[in-house]
Amino acid sequence: MANTNVTTLDRTDIEILRILQSNGRLPVVELAKRVNLTTTPCSERVKRLEREGYISGYHADISAEKLGLDVVVFIHMRLDQTNLSIFDKFAKSAMLIPEIEECYSLSGDFDAMVKVRVKNIKAYQKFMSTRIIQLPGVIQTRSEIVIAEYKRSAGINPDLIAMS
Repeated sequence: MANTNVTTLDRTDIEILRILQSNGRLPVVELAKRVNLTTTPCSERVKRLEREGYISGYHADISAEKLGLDVVVFIHMRLDQTNLSIFDKFAKSAMLIPEIEECYSLSGDFDAMVKVRVKNIKAYQKFMSTRIIQLPGVIQTRSEIVIAEYKRSAGINPDLIAMS
């Protein structure tokens, strides 16, 4: 379902989203200066954006490299579709596996895809032989190991928001 509230955002709201996405720890006083507001109206806008769900949380961007988690793998999976509840069971199980960073339902040749981060190829092999078999309904997999990362985004680009 499309979010019809997007049109209620003005240029200042979008700028607040852009700034907070790149620095969620920015004090409201500094944020207000950057968007040419006084502190109180700026703070009220941020609270409204949080309340309305445009800002769903704040997080730290942790370095996987520093933690020694150097291998990223995308694993495409075909699921046994004889039981339609398998998709829900699969998703719930995937959420419980810590190596899985992202999980998607797909159209096309494969039904699901997960993004996995592990220390090395040996850890990936162990993951495949122990964790993937825990996922309900998986009947086929295809893995793609990331060689180089050219672009990684920590969020939504506010420039994509259509402004009226």
